[in-house]
Amino acid sequence: MLIEILTFFAVASALATLVCLAKGVPAWPWPAGVPAALVVLAASGLATALISGDPFAGKVLGVVGLVIWAATWLWLRRWQPLAALMFGMLIMAALSYIVYACALTAVQISGAMFLVASSLLLLLELFGLFLSLSYAFEILDVLGRRGSPTTPPPPVGPPPFVALQVPTYDEPVEIVRATLEALAHLDYPNYMVQVVDNNTPDPEVWKPLQKICEELGPRFHFIHLEDWPGFKAGALNEATQRLPAEVEVIGVVDADYVVLPGWLAGTAPHFGDKNVAFVQAAQHYRDWEDSPYLRGLFYSYRYFFDVSLPCRAHRNAIIFCGTLGLIRRSVLEAVGGWDPSCITEDAECSLRILALSPNQVGVYDPRPWGAGMMPLSFDGLKKQRFRWALGGIQILRAHWRELVPLMRHQLRLTAAQRMHYLLGSIQWFGDLLTSFFTLILIVTALAVATHHSLPLRQMAGTVLVVPVVFLMTGILRALWALRRTTHCAWGDAVRALRVWFALSWVVALACVRGLVKQGAAFLRTSKVKEGSGTIWRALRQSLAESFIALIAVLAVGAMVVRSPGLSTSLLGLLLLFEAFVYASARWASAAAEKVAMTPARQEFMRSAQNTGDRPSRAPVLTAVGAGGVAAAVIAALVAFAGTAPATPAPTNTTPGPPNIGVLVGASSPTPTATASPSPSPSPSPSASATASPSASASASPSASASPSPTSIPSPSATPSASSAGG
Repeated sequence: MLIEILTFFAVASALATLVCLAKGVPAWPWPAGVPAALVVLAASGLATALISGDPFAGKVLGVVGLVIWAATWLWLRRWQPLAALMFGMLIMAALSYIVYACALTAVQISGAMFLVASSLLLLLELFGLFLSLSYAFEILDVLGRRGSPTTPPPPVGPPPFVALQVPTYDEPVEIVRATLEALAHLDYPNYMVQVVDNNTPDPEVWKPLQKICEELGPRFHFIHLEDWPGFKAGALNEATQRLPAEVEVIGVVDADYVVLPGWLAGTAPHFGDKNVAFVQAAQHYRDWEDSPYLRGLFYSYRYFFDVSLPCRAHRNAIIFCGTLGLIRRSVLEAVGGWDPSCITEDAECSLRILALSPNQVGVYDPRPWGAGMMPLSFDGLKKQRFRWALGGIQILRAHWRELVPLMRHQLRLTAAQRMHYLLGSIQWFGDLLTSFFTLILIVTALAVATHHSLPLRQMAGTVLVVPVVFLMTGILRALWALRRTTHCAWGDAVRALRVWFALSWVVALACVRGLVKQGAAFLRTSKVKEGSGTIWRALRQSLAESFIALIAVLAVGAMVVRSPGLSTSLLGLLLLFEAFVYASARWASAAAEKVAMTPARQEFMRSAQNTGDRPSRAPVLTAVGAGGVAAAVIAALVAFAGTAPATPAPTNTTPGPPNIGVLVGASSPTPTATASPSPSPSPSPSASATASPSASASASPSASASPSPTSIPSPSATPSASSAGG
């Protein structure tokens, strides 16, 4: 019966995903959406009946699916019917898988070690499925929402006085000149520009910036801070204290951003509403169209601003991302300014601002009011993503008691705001989860190849198709979201996905770093590509990831050769996907080396834009992480070599009561098949939110996704990168 239930909801979620891939289908109103949803449920019931050989099961589960769909649609009443159907089926598929895994563990339990190891695996799977559902929710809340609101028109009122702060560190003069000249041409009456040079050691670099400010007129003010503590946050806090009293709103513009003349005129009037605390415009980038790699990178960033932030905006839970953001000065001062201890001080500050009062509002403007430059080297991209992921973990460490449900809360956040900020931080852990699943799959493959058994739940046969289905549908949803929101080509969407994958290992390292140590040095590292590209530099930038991918491929080869069969083929497919995830870093590093140097990129090569860096211990952390994988593999080989092959007793691999037709008396019982587990049964890898068996966009979001965004977050942050600013 459990197999039948799992089969039905896995098939229904897959069919709903495939149907929604068609343009505009998730947004179909009920006259078209309801019949389409009924067809999906009927087809799922028919498929279940054919697979299980129990015709009555298809009918019963079709009715159950109808009830689940109706309940989901009632809960998410602003969604269109097909979006509610997909999410309801995904929830039930995840729950059915967990129940089946629990039952299988109970049937096969054979000692304390088995119980502990299988329970830990179950927790990892549960967490992975939860992350996967969170990404699916973001996507469907944007693409399947009925009458999704756009940015509200700003109220009519007197324009507030705005101070635009431009933080710099060791920037080439021409890079900052373009930014300042664009700010000088803003179509807005009441504003000033404050250039904040933070600890640039060479006067030959910062004094020309001071001269440019003098040339541009009295609107422009220049501050040079020598040996100033607190990094970027500390410098901006000091600069804010030096602002004139009449300044009502503060804006942040990165040194490489060229803004459009209408930016302030289109966003500052929002502050005519006294409840508006901050306004965040979508971040955008320039000079990327000619390079396939940069196109993929661009769209991996866009996921966060086209999926993650619009979803959060539906519940007044957006984050302040730094550049192209405006914040009410009185509110910033009320929360004590930027926090120098958090490496993503902008996102952390927005949490405290929304918690001031239920009336505080953050407005998201999806229009790209300016464009900056993206990192030109893969190493620079990894350092940037490390900083964003580390900042997300720091936010979680600082505020987890305020975000976790059922705790005593002091901050005045709504339940939806708590959930979005919690997800924005924990989605980064999807990449760490991917590394765990990869290690489990590698060790399992070695056990299969040496005909040994692990003290883990054994799952073999056609049921292993379910994780593969979770994996493929998760990838399809990520690509679909990228295509629908950014209107990119399929090739660019795939490259964006590979960028998320390429950053999986460095995000996992950032998660570990954030868990073991609270603070982190805000080291400044160039976004540039220095010198001509070389294969060796590309390989060096992705050495750890290439090593993990190679081990995974070798493990698959050994397993398939030594123990061919359906179960090993499916397990090999999952492990090859993990190898593809880590091999994407090798692709990204090589592709970045081939980026042609346009005049703008040549100038940007000398920039030391504040992207943040991995702390000085990061190379050690990388070596320890890659070495840990190697050590685990070697330890497994030694253990397998020193023990005799296991010969477990026959075990019923299909736990639970008989099929549905037998239970209700609609069919005669048939003998229950029992089977000895193959010498190489595999633990069922879970669906993680990144590259594990139900991958969905890493921030990034994240991607996952990314990205991020990223996380994707995000777009990652992953597609959904929850800390994508700054």
